[in-house]
Amino acid sequence: MNKDKAIDRRGFLKMGVQAGGGMLALSAIPLQLLADDKVTEDEALAQAMGYKLDASTVDTARFPKRAGDAGANQFCHNCTLFAGAADAEYGPCSIFQNRLVSGKGWCNAWVAKPA
Repeated sequence: MNKDKAIDRRGFLKMGVQAGGGMLALSAIPLQLLADDKVTEDEALAQAMGYKLDASTVDTARFPKRAGDAGANQFCHNCTLFAGAADAEYGPCSIFQNRLVSGKGWCNAWVAKPA
């Protein structure tokens, strides 16, 4: 058996500690730094979800959830899935894998933030 390629118990534990330390370091990166690109309206998922950068341009015939007085108050910045500050121009959204969406935008996945 080739001793150079064999991993002994000590080597295995050292690799585990190094990997765990790396994962811990990655978990300390703020969510904002991971979400570095903005979702565009022409992406397939954005089109399927009816995402618009400006909520006033949503086709309410296609997405009646946005119609009426209740719908007029629906924006990304007041959605449970929006991880940015309420007054943020852009913030991460869990629907779009934490990529940035417009705070003034809207999509069909909108859910009111709990009071």
